[in-house]
Amino acid sequence: MASRKTVAVLGASGYAGGELAQILRGHPGVEVVALQSESSPGKPLKTAFPDWQGEERFSEKTPEQIAALSPDLVFFATSEGIAKRLAPLFTKSKLIDLSRDWRGEWRYGLPEMFRGEIAEADAIANPGCYATACLLAAWPLVKEGLVERAVFDGKSGYSGAGRKPNERNDPKVLAENLLPYHLTRHAHVAEIERALGMMVHFTPHVVPAFRGLIVTAHLFVRGDGNFRELYEEAYRGEPAVKVQEGIPDFRDIRGKDRAVLGGFESDGRGRLVVVSALDNLGKGAAGQAVQNMNLLLGFPETQGLRL
Repeated sequence: MASRKTVAVLGASGYAGGELAQILRGHPGVEVVALQSESSPGKPLKTAFPDWQGEERFSEKTPEQIAALSPDLVFFATSEGIAKRLAPLFTKSKLIDLSRDWRGEWRYGLPEMFRGEIAEADAIANPGCYATACLLAAWPLVKEGLVERAVFDGKSGYSGAGRKPNERNDPKVLAENLLPYHLTRHAHVAEIERALGMMVHFTPHVVPAFRGLIVTAHLFVRGDGNFRELYEEAYRGEPAVKVQEGIPDFRDIRGKDRAVLGGFESDGRGRLVVVSALDNLGKGAAGQAVQNMNLLLGFPETQGLRL
């Protein structure tokens, strides 16, 4: 096993940052040298995460002081624009950005599609949660040239809207409700299209649940056959993807760092429906970031993950 490595998390008081802290706490290969929070320096993690078991505190070090420690790897679980500004400080560290700041510039961190390239990189752009679910649902058929058009309908828990109060993370607004938003121009569309090499259609919704994400993929395909077999073959040996016959739901993935694909129902008119489920804080964010960290630092890919 690789030697123990030092890691730091910037933006640790956000939902994804807290999930990272939890996963890294149980990872035997790393030492966490800083859990940085611009809003809560020196405060106990319990102030941000009431269920946190332990006495850990957010670091009082500035990003510049953390950079001086030269950690082996730094996670940016930060708001938009911060990773873009702070990444140049960390010249001696490998980097993983969970925001969208570096998508399209750094190596794209979806292991199921780009594992070999990730392992050789120094900086990884972690995919968006919706993008991960959409790509996993479509990639086995797209790479075989079988998809003419793809339409993705997404539903996510409100933790995906972050901590800053807004309509999409207000439990009072969401009670007995469902909120469609960014009907045609969601930020994840560009990264999905870039990875697949084709135009797609995507609309997200927020549901009254804290965590969890489901994408119903409508794939307009060429030909017919047992498409589920193609998925089973594509993801055979993939530790963070499960292919099943039944339709997955939030119960299959809550608190897990894997995705579950199911359904695989054809309507007889050229449309295949695949349901892709994952935890937006797990495989959709922190879990995938740790999976990428393992590849970057030479650990077994599943080490520390909740599969």
